[in-house]
Amino acid sequence: MEKESFVHMCHEHPLSLIVPDSTHEISYIPVCYGCWRYILPGDAMYGCSRGCGFRWMLHKECMEMPQEIMHPVHPSHPLTLHDSQLSIICEPKECAVCELYMYGLSYGCSQGDCDGFMIHLRCAVGFSFKEDEHRPIEHPSHPKHKLHFLKKTRGCPFPCDACGANEKGDSYICTLCNYWIHERCALLPLSADFYCHDHPLSLAFYPPLEYIRYQFDCDRCSTTLSLTRWVYHCQLCRYVVHLKCATSTFDSKNDHDNENANAIDDDDEKEATKFPVAVEDMYEKMIRPFVKQQLDIIPHHDHDNHNIGGKYRFFGHPDHQLTFTIFSSASSSSHNHCQKDDDDDDDENDFDNWGLICDGCALPIREKKQTGDEYKYENGYMTCDECKYFLHLSCFNLPHEIPNLPIHPLNNHKLTLRNVDGKLTGWIECYICRSYTNRLYYACTYNRCFFKIDIKCASLPNTIKHASHLHHNHLKLVKDDDYRPGFCVNCQWPISERKEQYKCNTCRFYVCGECVMLPTRNKHRLENHLLWLTYDARVNRPGDFYCSNCEGPMDPRSWMYYCRDCDQSFHPRCFPATSGDYRNIKYGAEQYVISSIHDHPLRFQIITNKNRCGLCHGDYYDKPGFQCALCFFVICKSCGIKHMDDA
Repeated sequence: MEKESFVHMCHEHPLSLIVPDSTHEISYIPVCYGCWRYILPGDAMYGCSRGCGFRWMLHKECMEMPQEIMHPVHPSHPLTLHDSQLSIICEPKECAVCELYMYGLSYGCSQGDCDGFMIHLRCAVGFSFKEDEHRPIEHPSHPKHKLHFLKKTRGCPFPCDACGANEKGDSYICTLCNYWIHERCALLPLSADFYCHDHPLSLAFYPPLEYIRYQFDCDRCSTTLSLTRWVYHCQLCRYVVHLKCATSTFDSKNDHDNENANAIDDDDEKEATKFPVAVEDMYEKMIRPFVKQQLDIIPHHDHDNHNIGGKYRFFGHPDHQLTFTIFSSASSSSHNHCQKDDDDDDDENDFDNWGLICDGCALPIREKKQTGDEYKYENGYMTCDECKYFLHLSCFNLPHEIPNLPIHPLNNHKLTLRNVDGKLTGWIECYICRSYTNRLYYACTYNRCFFKIDIKCASLPNTIKHASHLHHNHLKLVKDDDYRPGFCVNCQWPISERKEQYKCNTCRFYVCGECVMLPTRNKHRLENHLLWLTYDARVNRPGDFYCSNCEGPMDPRSWMYYCRDCDQSFHPRCFPATSGDYRNIKYGAEQYVISSIHDHPLRFQIITNKNRCGLCHGDYYDKPGFQCALCFFVICKSCGIKHMDDA
């Protein structure tokens, strides 16, 4: 049977329905050419029926948009559909509705005195396209015309313009422009309470622009919101759902059964690590289990197995040998080169003052009670007596070679443990969290494979339980054999480009490794309170979100560090030292004398005294640089290294 095909202005050949599985063979571009939104599973897409190599596709609703419309933003002239990709090559234009640059299909005015007035196709959705005489029955979703009631005995299955369901039933129809909705949809209240949400939901006849701009999905079924279908949404917390999802009485028992099935099918569920993990707990919950798994032993040192007074060689510190040191108040105070005195709350002290920092993983070294049966305490660490070099016992026992790592996007690639050239130079960028490190890392040994990963990300488990997804039991690491298209729930990075993500086996929920590694809390100089990583700050909080640090707009669905008491929100990347580019850097206590630019000794650390470098005048607050402990002089890392070489 020949597929139904349609002629469209965007391509010379007819367009027909594309089978989802065929997208991988033909390598279609995963973006709709009309509205420029990502194509997700379940979307009805149309592409070239002749297989000529045209890689673009169109949503069915975008393909069916009329050739000419009247728009209330530009009521003086009709607007004509055309391809904005062809018209803006020489002169980029902005949409008159959302003020963003044009892309995809658009509507434009051809009148010479309108100076190329243009709007995106998706910004035009939701308005009546023709003006004509009124019909007997009114409805607010179709204000330009009145609707005529049609009995189901005279009707046939039709796609409802409200909910999208294709079925028979009593309906209301506009005979002038073929607007057709179910009677039950026409009778829906403009505002009502629904079981699926705590606040009253308001009916909208097309998704409000903010949901389209930030590419919201239905909060009930996690599938795409149609540009032309009605939705219910909460104006207080930006909760938005399809009509069916708002009005259907889903059996909560079914959800519970799905969770139980998920638990039964996966034996690894009991091994799932709870995320996010506090920075001070990453060593115990991630690195120690990782080393134990790799070496198939419990990495510990005690009086029976090791000579505490002995010396040990370590490849990452070839100049000196290391000594095993037992935790004690004396040793802690003597090596505590990062401790600060502060009279703040204990939690805030714990956040800022970590004491010993490991030169392997850049995490704090703390004496902490263990839960294993073979030992009660891990009561020591490795240290160099001649310089300030420290290692966790597990970091000291890291395997020098790993046959393969599950989080590596390419299977069966061997990795070797390496050390950076120095604290100031030779930094590498971790492939998973995209942050720099100047400590130990693993690198792929295969030719032309540039995969590098820091110790923390290498220790990520295969199964996790994340606080952002409480509906189901756990998330599994995505591998090649279970590839499915998707996007990170936070940063919206497509799964097709980076497979280092965790997914839920029950629903379409993904989170990438970079977002998984975000710490549970942060501290900002502008805030008196600790800021906790928040996954849904929009609850009970209407209005737009703006970062209190960079003052840029924030996607209301995105994870952010948020103080509800002060209503302050921050991008995770606006904390470079703790959740951004420099979260894996160890700074140390060395002092550098650069007499050519400053009389006092300088320490390499996060800049906190001033915003700008004293030499190049760039903004380097909360970034690595050289800072004077005696005055307010600071310089950036680049300027400091440059003048060291000159000296």
